[in-house]
Amino acid sequence: MEYKTDLNPSKHLIVGASRGIGMSLIESSLETGEQVVALSRSKPTNIPRNCIWVIGDANEPESYINKIPDKIDKLTFCPGKVILGPIKRLQTEHMLEAYKTNVLDAFTLIKSVLPKVNRGSIVLISSVAASTGLPNHCAISAAKSGLEGFAMALAADLAPNVRVNVVAPTLVPTEMGIGMVGGEKVIPVIENRHPLKRIPAVREISDTVNYLHSSSAISITGQVLKIDAGLSSLRLNER
Repeated sequence: MEYKTDLNPSKHLIVGASRGIGMSLIESSLETGEQVVALSRSKPTNIPRNCIWVIGDANEPESYINKIPDKIDKLTFCPGKVILGPIKRLQTEHMLEAYKTNVLDAFTLIKSVLPKVNRGSIVLISSVAASTGLPNHCAISAAKSGLEGFAMALAADLAPNVRVNVVAPTLVPTEMGIGMVGGEKVIPVIENRHPLKRIPAVREISDTVNYLHSSSAISITGQVLKIDAGLSSLRLNER
């Protein structure tokens, strides 16, 4: 398949796109008329219309580098394994796996596609756990903190041609997110722990990513935008 390098429509590479935030981002990006190229290790049953799907592993550039356009305007990196558990149960391999899938895979993929990204935008998906101490989050907190540090240095490296930002949500009610907390019955309890007494919908995260990629955010780079209903910064009086 051949790709054109026209400026319009903009080309958006979404990595880790087969479910959750990645799938929502595909849908919202297609709505704006973008050319969407989705990369994942497996292909979903229902591929959105007009979306180009590439099968590949972020850690293996040879599996995808020749299948994506020569020019990328927007890159969103969504993968990263969420490993939960108390320090007593965590093993070294758990910490390494969290770091690899969140930081090293992002590094490998971005480095491999960087020649295709010129005067574009990169957004990475982190977590409120990177900056907020939460029980059972040692592995994912360490990994996402590393991802945010990588993003800040990357923003400095690539300025002024490429902007780099991070979106750090609290729990999002994706299939994976709901499964991690033990089902939908637990969601009201978790919502009550947030100052706004709610958690963000999946579409809120994808809309925020699209904003950071847009011309409205052309002066924003090196930032971590927390979509966490106030969890990381507010403490309210008990009512």
